[in-house]
Amino acid sequence: MATLTKAINKNLFDSILPTFGSPRVQMPVWDDSQKMFIFDEYESGSGNHYYRGIRFCDRIVIMEKVGLYHSWTYIDGIELYAFNGQKMELIQKRDYDKVFRSEDFIRQESEQMVKDYLTGVMKTQRVCIPAEEIASQATALISGCYKSFLDPDFNTRLTQIIPKLEQR
Repeated sequence: MATLTKAINKNLFDSILPTFGSPRVQMPVWDDSQKMFIFDEYESGSGNHYYRGIRFCDRIVIMEKVGLYHSWTYIDGIELYAFNGQKMELIQKRDYDKVFRSEDFIRQESEQMVKDYLTGVMKTQRVCIPAEEIASQATALISGCYKSFLDPDFNTRLTQIIPKLEQR
């Protein structure tokens, strides 16, 4: 029994962190400093490095498209998705050209995108809500997306989110 448990654990860790020369299983990697999962990493022919990162809460998903050019980190795009009960729908998208990536910039842009979305929905439903309340809701949603996955009370919806994003 002890050898079976040892073999299972060794295979699991070897797939996550294989020895040099062995292929690694592709899976999202949590980066606690950025508070997001990193996936779809690749290197272009010119040596630039690209990846997508996602962070989420119980209502929205923020996906960043990031490029590392030489020694600079740029944001190439931000996409916001909302859950509709069955699948995730793109609700806002912004593309950028040569904009340096910073945490403050991503938060501000994401909050503005949520505010724009909520304001648009309220207008189509002919509901009048004060701008301060919309701003408060947007700030709360974005703050929820920056919760650490390593926190013990993190509500994990990763098993539902990653497959939906990979279908795109």
